[in-house]
Amino acid sequence: MALTQFVSNVKDLSDEGGYKFRFHCDKCGDGFESQYVTGSANLLKTAVDLFSLFRPLGGYGTQGIAKSIDRGLRGKERDKAYETAVHQAMVFFKKCNGCGKWVCPKSCWNHAFGMCEACAPNADEEKTKKSAQQLAQKVVSDTLASNSPEAKSISCQACGHNAGDGKFCEHCGATMAQDRSCKGCGRALKPATKFCPDCGAKT
Repeated sequence: MALTQFVSNVKDLSDEGGYKFRFHCDKCGDGFESQYVTGSANLLKTAVDLFSLFRPLGGYGTQGIAKSIDRGLRGKERDKAYETAVHQAMVFFKKCNGCGKWVCPKSCWNHAFGMCEACAPNADEEKTKKSAQQLAQKVVSDTLASNSPEAKSISCQACGHNAGDGKFCEHCGATMAQDRSCKGCGRALKPATKFCPDCGAKT
């Protein structure tokens, strides 16, 4: 029996007692698990084991019978359980008419266009994503700019040019100290003052 083609990523969670499958979205990997189905082979093997407690079988033995049951029923039974699980999952997933992929409705489906968001991007989400990227880029740019030597430099009050980030103006050599005082009399001086107006000492 040819099995129904569905999502590309399927995990078999079946065990010796029954069958269960997890199907993953073709785009984001979000999953859907089918209901657990108890296997008939397991029930028959249990019945044989119980029967053997009361009436031991000779020759082939109960273990041989159990293995024969398992080989005969498990393959077909698994395929049937898989098909049932696929139809359960198809109710959850959405199939895109554009690319043919099965995607989850919560994160990867554009309800307005009836297609996956890879084929029909959500305009509002794209706008929000673009705004977030622009904001992140601006933060990085502003941070780099604030740490650059140009950002740290100020204009020289003596000549008006960009003074750089040192103690003296790169253009005229004037001191960039904000608080200056005369070495002779102690009077407070402006940054561009070359001689003290009180005592005439050179600053």
